[in-house]
Amino acid sequence: MTATAIASRRDGRGVLRPGAATASAVGGGSHAVAGPGLPVVVLAAAVLAADGVSLLLVGSAALWLRGEPVTVADVDVVIEPGAQNVRCLHSALAGVALRRRDVPPPHRLAGLPIVTVATSYGRVDCLLERGRRDWEQLRQGAGPVAVADVNVLVASADDAWALRRRFKE
Repeated sequence: MTATAIASRRDGRGVLRPGAATASAVGGGSHAVAGPGLPVVVLAAAVLAADGVSLLLVGSAALWLRGEPVTVADVDVVIEPGAQNVRCLHSALAGVALRRRDVPPPHRLAGLPIVTVATSYGRVDCLLERGRRDWEQLRQGAGPVAVADVNVLVASADDAWALRRRFKE
């Protein structure tokens, strides 16, 4: 599914039409499905993934998709390191940013620890340094979750909680 197709599921006010988005995860013999209650900001991760960005969803959105009782206010994505992926991230962010000038150019983006971009879906925090440091470790415990028909790599609940404890407390 393309970013345009995901965006078309929203009404004129940016609200998902009833039944327009779902999320499901398959793993360990179980299948969890979240229906129309999907937080709109989670779609930002699906849009970036649909645009080819290699990312791993962490934070409250990952916990919510893993069935944890949390409130989702933004999306935190760990970006896989690599020049091609950073260029892809730049292009995808430029396409969804409310203010394109808030997206640093690729050569600068590659060296930043974190980039926050406001989108019509909500705030997206791109954790670039975390990707450079912890991509392989986080990737081992992660698994795909279908969000609006796009597979998004989502951290395990244990990893998401561990990161939250480390950086939020």
